Amino acid sequence: MRRTLIASLVLGSLLACSPKDSDGYLSAAREALAQGDTQAAVLQLKNAVQVEPQNAEARFELGKLYLEQRQYQDAEKELNRAMEYGHPAAEVVPLLSRSYQKTGADVALSKLTNKYAGISEAEAAEIGFYRLESLVRLDQKEKAKSLIEEIRNYQTKSPFKSLALVYGFLLEDNIEAARIQLEAILNATPEQPDALKLMGRLQLQEGNINEAIATYQAYHQANPQDHEMTFMLARLLTDNGRAAEAEPLVDSLLKLSKDNPRLNQLKGLSRAEAGDFDAALAYTEKALLKETTDPAMRLTAGFAAYQSGDYEGARTHLSLVASDLPPNHPALRLLAAAQLKLGLNDQAEETLSKLEGASGDDASLFSAAGFGLLKEGDLQGAQAMLDKSEQVSQTPMDLTRLGILQLSMNDVDGILNLEQALEQAPEQEVTRTTLATAYLATKQYDKALSLAADWKKQEPESEQGYLLAATAYQRKGEKDKAIAELHKAEQLSPDNPKVRLALIDIKLVDKQYEQGEKELSAFLQDFPDNIAALSRYFDLTQVQGQGEKGLAKLKQSFDKQPQNMALRLLLASAHMILGQREDTIALLSAVKDGDDKALSSAYWDLLGKAYLQSDKVVDAEAHYDRWLKAQPGNTRAILGKLFLLDVRSNFDDGLSLSKSMVDTYPDDVRFLQIYTHFLLMKGNYKDARRQFDTLPASVKSTPTGKGMLGRLLAGEGDCQAAQPHILEAYEAKQNQRNLTLALFCYNRLGQKEQAYQLLNKHVGQNTKDLPALMMLAEQELSRDKSKAIELYKQSLALQEANYLVLNNLAYLLFEQSKLDEALGFAKRALELNPSEPSVLDTAAQILIAKKDLSQAETYLERAVNSERVTDEVYLNYVELLIKRGKSELAKRKLAQRQYKQEGQQGRADKLAAQL
Repeated sequence: MRRTLIASLVLGSLLACSPKDSDGYLSAAREALAQGDTQAAVLQLKNAVQVEPQNAEARFELGKLYLEQRQYQDAEKELNRAMEYGHPAAEVVPLLSRSYQKTGADVALSKLTNKYAGISEAEAAEIGFYRLESLVRLDQKEKAKSLIEEIRNYQTKSPFKSLALVYGFLLEDNIEAARIQLEAILNATPEQPDALKLMGRLQLQEGNINEAIATYQAYHQANPQDHEMTFMLARLLTDNGRAAEAEPLVDSLLKLSKDNPRLNQLKGLSRAEAGDFDAALAYTEKALLKETTDPAMRLTAGFAAYQSGDYEGARTHLSLVASDLPPNHPALRLLAAAQLKLGLNDQAEETLSKLEGASGDDASLFSAAGFGLLKEGDLQGAQAMLDKSEQVSQTPMDLTRLGILQLSMNDVDGILNLEQALEQAPEQEVTRTTLATAYLATKQYDKALSLAADWKKQEPESEQGYLLAATAYQRKGEKDKAIAELHKAEQLSPDNPKVRLALIDIKLVDKQYEQGEKELSAFLQDFPDNIAALSRYFDLTQVQGQGEKGLAKLKQSFDKQPQNMALRLLLASAHMILGQREDTIALLSAVKDGDDKALSSAYWDLLGKAYLQSDKVVDAEAHYDRWLKAQPGNTRAILGKLFLLDVRSNFDDGLSLSKSMVDTYPDDVRFLQIYTHFLLMKGNYKDARRQFDTLPASVKSTPTGKGMLGRLLAGEGDCQAAQPHILEAYEAKQNQRNLTLALFCYNRLGQKEQAYQLLNKHVGQNTKDLPALMMLAEQELSRDKSKAIELYKQSLALQEANYLVLNNLAYLLFEQSKLDEALGFAKRALELNPSEPSVLDTAAQILIAKKDLSQAETYLERAVNSERVTDEVYLNYVELLIKRGKSELAKRKLAQRQYKQEGQQGRADKLAAQL
């Protein structure tokens, strides 16, 4: 009983799980559709075709569902299979034509026929219309015209017949008739999708953008599930400045495809138009993850990054497409602006130089680039930007910027532009102030007074016009008038520090130092951080020989505001003036800003000079390298670097760098001169001659120019002609190079006594010139050994750790039998260079004289084991071995060496004879 029940249950279960046939799945699909469950219906139909692949009905129903779901590729495949397996063409072809139209399968669509058995003329008109569109796209106009005539004869009121006739007009280029026909269709069927799309295309073709947008909006309202057309509408709205209207459409599409790059780009543009640049950048950069090379996306990202303050991001995005942009594209201006914000002035110059058709809107960019390049010392680049700015500057502010840039480059034509700017905008404060400064700087005092008079009329309650007049009168030497102007300014602005300081300046110019100091001290009580007053106070105390007093005042102010860079620089400069270079270095090297580009040229220049004047060559090299990294084109930094290369005798790098600067600044005499110098130091006299001959006479006539000519003539072998120039350079600058060159030519001319006299005189005048002391001591070896000893001792006072001096001194004292003193110097030399054969030999000879033969042998044994040992020292060792009775060792040592020094082979033979 139990066994039967179990068997029944198992059988029932098996029957329940047995697979359906295709008809069963078709029935299940219809039930699912009746209940509105489309996905379930698709699943059942897929099961049906899996069970029976050639089931035409299942294929047809599945294709129809795919078409409804806008899965056009799948619909096309299933409908083709349905017709292949025998489903009536009259049912399949209308649907298949729509699928072909959606997938763009124009060739396949064009090969369909309009009429099949069972197809109505209305359906034939629809199929024919889709075929017609494919023929037009395939440019088969004659076939298209024939098809239109065929459709014209259909007895139907279908809008597709009317749409086919629209194409008839379009093929005849009768746009107006086509538009009228379309309007008639849309009046009859306002939501006809193909009519709306065709009308939209026609309106775009005619340039009626807003009308086209309205048409596509009507289409979208009627067909919100057509995502392709929704995207097209969103793109059209965005491209025409209506991103806010596009954004809801984009949002709806992003819900379906959140990572789509085109949608994220449109979203980014919408956010940018709304001013939400951070979000705009985020969406656009997300789009770029998929479309890394898309230039439009890069432009959008660059714009959004710039507007959100991410200048590095803007530079990165825009620089990737800059080379592909036309020379008048606004993105180049944006890139240049980002580069300027980042301090990349040389890159900004390169970008701006690409611009063609520059306008007044670009003037500020050119000026900003010029100022940036000028700050870095790149005069050539600054001049290029100035030239471009000059071409487009028209507004008062642009002319002011141009004028300031010109004056900054010592171009007095800047005054003309400032005058023009002031004429256009008399109320522009910065123009008036800059022009006043320019008049004073160029000593055009009458123009300054005229400007001051106009200023007083325009602003009678302002003290500025009176201050300008006072300064002009003071510089003209009309002190009383200057004082009168200042008193008027004081009445208008009694608390103005500039007025008070100007009155004090008059006393200082008159050398009323006591009264001036009293008033300055009172001024600093009221304005303790006024840089101009602090600077004047230090200068005043320095003039009075009380620089430390002024320094104390500066320190007092600085200690209260250690973050004030202007105060730090002023205090550091004061230390330099007082010769306290270490304090200058300590103050400036303590600056740890982290952004070297933010530091001023004044900072770099002052610290560099402090290092150089302190002979801190290694620190100076690191400093100038940092400066050049921060400001690559700064000419002062480059000049400092060239000086250091010369000091280090690194003539190869010096020649390379100076040549590059001559190529960059072919008219800069400084670099021409330095380049010539390095050619001379490299011994390239042919090129040096050609370069020297191009130098202006004003350079050639200077002591430096004379020295260069002397070195050139000496290098060309004419010491007779060279010597007067060399001596003139030497008298102007008694440095080691000029001295050595003069001695070289004296010796070359056989004038050894003159060489000795010059060297002797030089040492007398330059008692701390160590190389000269050593050269003179060497000459005294053959003249006066006592004087040589004295000179070597002077050398040790300058540099006690000099093993050459110690060794020579030890040997001279040994020759004078001052053995203990000699041994002391010899041991010091050994401590400094324990492996030098000559030093070991000197110590050994002293020890031999002192009868310490064992230690002497130890030193000489170390000496002969060196590859640098001379024949003389080697034989000294052999001689000591013989003296100590070590004949066999001496014999072996003699046989192990070939003697090449003059006279040493004969000495070796004599020693061999003793064995």
